[in-house]
Amino acid sequence: MAVINLLTTQWNKLRNNLLLRRLLTVLSLDILVKASAIILLPIYLHLMTQDEYGVFNYILSITYAFSILLNLGLYIPQSKLSHDYRDPTEKGKLFYTINMLLFGSCIFLVVPIYIFRLDYYAVSVLFKNAIHYDRYRLWVLLLTLTSLFAYMLTNYFYTVEMIDMIKKYSFSRVIGINVISILALYFLKKRDAIVIRFISIGVVEGVLLIIFYRYYIRQWVASSGKRLAIKCLKLGLPVMLSNVFNIIINFGDKFYLEKNVGYKTLSIYYLGFSCASVISLLSNSLQNVWLPLFFKEKDLIRNLGKTKKMVLRLVWILTGLSLVIMLAVIVCLRLSIIPGSYGPIVYVLPLLLAGQIVICLAMLYSNYLVYFEKTSLILWSGLAISAISTTLNMTLIPRFEIYGAAATLLVANACYLVIYFFIIKYYKKRHLLSKGIA
Repeated sequence: MAVINLLTTQWNKLRNNLLLRRLLTVLSLDILVKASAIILLPIYLHLMTQDEYGVFNYILSITYAFSILLNLGLYIPQSKLSHDYRDPTEKGKLFYTINMLLFGSCIFLVVPIYIFRLDYYAVSVLFKNAIHYDRYRLWVLLLTLTSLFAYMLTNYFYTVEMIDMIKKYSFSRVIGINVISILALYFLKKRDAIVIRFISIGVVEGVLLIIFYRYYIRQWVASSGKRLAIKCLKLGLPVMLSNVFNIIINFGDKFYLEKNVGYKTLSIYYLGFSCASVISLLSNSLQNVWLPLFFKEKDLIRNLGKTKKMVLRLVWILTGLSLVIMLAVIVCLRLSIIPGSYGPIVYVLPLLLAGQIVICLAMLYSNYLVYFEKTSLILWSGLAISAISTTLNMTLIPRFEIYGAAATLLVANACYLVIYFFIIKYYKKRHLLSKGIA
């Protein structure tokens, strides 16, 4: 009887835990999304050559990185200020202002680059080996723009806690992109597989944006003040600039690998990243659910207590998940589900998994810099760590190739975690002194 009462008590605690309920709701969908991507990964590996897989993922990384810069860090004021403004009209003005700033960034940044063909210069710098960029150019542009607005739309759904809409949108994306991509690759085998995948992703993303963005637009109030725009940019731009350094840190490994190894070796590294991205999936799901609740809580001590508990649990959960991923990859290689040419993945994957765990923890702590409205510190931290990362990449990758790249990523993000920890410790002390507590 005592055991039943204990189980009933624990169940009620879990059922009434808002964070856990939302996390499980979102995570169940994300697991489905990611599981489908992992399950379908062997199909893509068989429908594309190893070189094609390497080139496609390298270009895709560049495209997503550029789209992150284009959003000007405006997902930060969208997440934070929407909880500061109680009046729906004020929130509507905020959403409208953010989107006008986004459209402005596209007009003043993307259009000149495309018209004056400045992207060709970027390609000459980013690619050592020749690629057929003319074939991909239009579709890379489409994918850049759709990625930009898809990210902001997803952030909006999480911010206003429209969990059902997130389910519909995410499920539509994963089904649409994978079904269209696989069918197109299968029936158009003689065509360029890279072009086919870019067209499939870009078109599906574009159609879904047209369908789902109207829910976002309905909340807009077509009134934008200069003061609000400046406030958004003050919060967002330091984060955007820090994203430049994040790109140097998290894309620099691929950049130097492309310069020092072939696309076949690069494809092994990307496959490892795809497997390790299961960790980042959990991290992003947690962050999306955590942020609205985090910014709602105005008691710093309570927030710190919740974060500490979350970190301890995550370390155990993610370590266990990493072991499961390693075992699954080894089994897939033994059964030839993953082609044997990708065998070296088992040696680089532990480093990549460890790096993803550290990134997850650093992400949780970085929220406090927004909480304290000290986003400029993210910028300066990124500047220092990008210098360390670049030095390590230039030193380790020519000698150790993918293993040097994975080690650099792990060290760089560990530096982020340490810096954030001590910054938070400093501002916690100041906060307590200002309250007369310490």
